Amino acid sequence: MLRATIARVHEERRRTNRRRRLAGLVAGVALAGGALAGGLAIGHPDVTEPRWTAVSADGIHLDTRLLPAAGWTRFDVEVAGVDLGEHCRLVVTDTAGVDHEAGSWAASEKATRLAGSVLVPSNEVRAISVVDGDGRELVRAGAR
Repeated sequence: MLRATIARVHEERRRTNRRRRLAGLVAGVALAGGALAGGLAIGHPDVTEPRWTAVSADGIHLDTRLLPAAGWTRFDVEVAGVDLGEHCRLVVTDTAGVDHEAGSWAASEKATRLAGSVLVPSNEVRAISVVDGDGRELVRAGAR
């Protein structure tokens, strides 16, 4: 009877150890899969989002990220170096040379971030410019 009890205890311990090893193996595989997926996402940035930057002779910085959409383009723009209080307009120029106003603001001491969209397909965006209140182009990113 004592041998049977000892054998049963040993069998229960083996089962418990097998379950723990199996659970550890499953957790390890899940962690490795997550790490691999995260590494792939970090290692391969999305190449479909063009980023244009420009600096004018006056030191005005324009950093633009284009986000293609079906038949239109979203954008994220940061502008720095414009004189405080200057009225600015963001202008998107398409491949036909047509200008599309995409936003306006008054410059502050800090960089201005502007997110928006324009009804121009991303493959037809030729340039993005910042224009002052008199219509003078302050900085331009993209083609001339």
